[in-house]
Amino acid sequence: MLGLPDIAVGAVSASLIAGLVSLLGLIVSKEQKVSEFRQAWIDALRAELSSLIAHANAIHGANTAGFANSSEAWKVVRADFVGINEAAARIRLRLNSKEPEAVAVLSQLERLEELLAPETTKIDYIQLNTAEKELVSVAQVVLKQEWLRVQRGEQVFRVARLAALFVCAACVIALIFFQ
Repeated sequence: MLGLPDIAVGAVSASLIAGLVSLLGLIVSKEQKVSEFRQAWIDALRAELSSLIAHANAIHGANTAGFANSSEAWKVVRADFVGINEAAARIRLRLNSKEPEAVAVLSQLERLEELLAPETTKIDYIQLNTAEKELVSVAQVVLKQEWLRVQRGEQVFRVARLAALFVCAACVIALIFFQ
């Protein structure tokens, strides 16, 4: 083959295989890290959604408590309004407003915020509960979509996996035919 001694062909083949294996290892480890970041993103979005809902329920509870005046009520719910604002901002920053599933979450988030507006004198628990359930429902679609992406792996990972299979198959075929 190409006028090279057999030992040189073997050394070149071994170095090519080693190079390909190390390249595939590098790609796989990078893509694994991306998947870890996606999983952290999913967990953080879940935490923000649950925080938002917990603060919303606390505001509703305080609203039904019947305080003597609005300044007393504000002292009790101020931290919850701040918590809702923080959670809502974090959710908005995590989502891509160009994706239809994310738009559904953002619109439900706005609906929930409208129900909890500070000028609202009486919060309707049925409407609030419905808005929370709808927010969770549309958020689950986004979470499921991201989880499936983590499960499948990144596209580069999938291509690298196929390339590794091809290299292994080519090596086995070469060993069978060139022995």
